Amino acid sequence: MNWISSDQWERLAVEATDAHRLATAPDGWLDRYADWLLWSGGKPPRLEELREEVMQRYNFAPRGYLGRQLVIKAADQRPAMLLAGEDPGEIAVRENGLAYLVEPAAGYSSGLFLDQRVNRRWVVEFGASRMLNLFAYTCSFTVCAAAGGAETCSVDAAPGALRRGRANFAANGIDPADGHRFLVDDATKVVPRLIRRGETFDLIVLDPPTFGRAAGSVFRIEKNLPDLVSQSFELLEPGGSLLVSCNFSEWGNKDLQALCWKAIGRGPWAMEAVERPPEMARGAASCRIRRER
Repeated sequence: MNWISSDQWERLAVEATDAHRLATAPDGWLDRYADWLLWSGGKPPRLEELREEVMQRYNFAPRGYLGRQLVIKAADQRPAMLLAGEDPGEIAVRENGLAYLVEPAAGYSSGLFLDQRVNRRWVVEFGASRMLNLFAYTCSFTVCAAAGGAETCSVDAAPGALRRGRANFAANGIDPADGHRFLVDDATKVVPRLIRRGETFDLIVLDPPTFGRAAGSVFRIEKNLPDLVSQSFELLEPGGSLLVSCNFSEWGNKDLQALCWKAIGRGPWAMEAVERPPEMARGAASCRIRRER
């Protein structure tokens, strides 16, 4: 098992972050969600050895330990099993000082994608005035923008995800009704409407699923992402940025960047490199595109 260092643990504590990858192994990985640990992969590590390891390394005593097997399709994922300790249910975790409600046992749909921590910090630091979050899920990116004072618009086809998004606003003392829109809709239909209305944003986050259904239509990332990148770029104000991210297993950062280059074509824009959290060797492919003034 390859564990994060004690220095990394301390840095995360200083950053007010308690949801992150804790260790990796050839057949899986161990994530921390506040006082709970979630193993994803093959046979879980032995409980007594795990308890001793985390206490010795970090002086940390988890309240519960869960395990789940990995599957190829997210739709086939089953809830994690409680292996020891308390069942977490829904809990609040922290990342860079912001709170998010999660359900660790839910696996892929816990409520927070840990591999996006660096991108979320970038959104906070960006300081947007008007932000659009497409495929918003539980609105973690939106919370980051709203915490900096931005007006926001979050779009997702799942009403339950947006309900959790509003709850995440409330968990951070932000009124979800004060300058914030939550649209239960198909992002591929919303973007053309926003273009027709003449709306613009200085920050857009586009983080689609590999495959999804909404309002009778089917989204396939290989087929539909290029047009959505191109249309989203139209909504950007000069000086604004578009964050494009996806977790398609066949694409790395270079593949996604090439797609975005082709989708936007010539024009006054620049592409920025994206880093993953240092403890995660694998994760979403991402790129940031700035529309020049």
